[in-house]
Amino acid sequence: MSPATAGHEAIAHSYAREVEALQVASLFRTLPVASASAAFGVLLCFAFFAADGLKGAHVAWLLYGVAVAGARFALCLAWAHRQDQFPDLEPRDWARLAVAANFLAGVQWGLLGTWLFPEEPGYRQSFALMVITCFVGGSITAYAPVKWAHPALSLPATLPSTAYIFFVESGPHVVAGTMAFFFSGMVLYYALRETEQVAERLRADVHVRRQLDALETHADNRVVPFPGV
Repeated sequence: MSPATAGHEAIAHSYAREVEALQVASLFRTLPVASASAAFGVLLCFAFFAADGLKGAHVAWLLYGVAVAGARFALCLAWAHRQDQFPDLEPRDWARLAVAANFLAGVQWGLLGTWLFPEEPGYRQSFALMVITCFVGGSITAYAPVKWAHPALSLPATLPSTAYIFFVESGPHVVAGTMAFFFSGMVLYYALRETEQVAERLRADVHVRRQLDALETHADNRVVPFPGV
């Protein structure tokens, strides 16, 4: 490999790493609020179920939700103190941890649409569907900076729920179930599109910043001091 090629690859790697670091930092700016809202949603769901009598499954789901919320808050706290406690972790490592935490949260909402889905038709089923839909659809922007952060939440939340509700719980409803799977796919599509748009914006920001730094360096090198100054 020629020195020029190696130099270009080093610049490209540095450029990509800077963009990735900005993506992860953007995700972690929204993760605390998203985690808090999910934890609040778990408590509201538990209160909703408690009004009609609790079962062991409800308590187990609550404990799982508390554990997931604790893990996500711990991750946010670790990120806030990353320079002191975790200096060796790369931005990609933090992204993977956030994706894993979102997957656990997605499983939590998937359980709401399967294991805990109310048996009797009515407002309880509508409530469960509303919760899943809102937490999945409403978090696209929050998790957009990192590519797989939103799919890690949406896929385990929507696919098992769709399969159970439209093909198992009250028998097969092929047309409705197909439409639900289609909508889940469109949510995934737009989440990935949003991620790419965020990445494009951050790549442009890095490019402009580096261009400005280069211009400043070039201008400083051309400054000629006046005699006697």
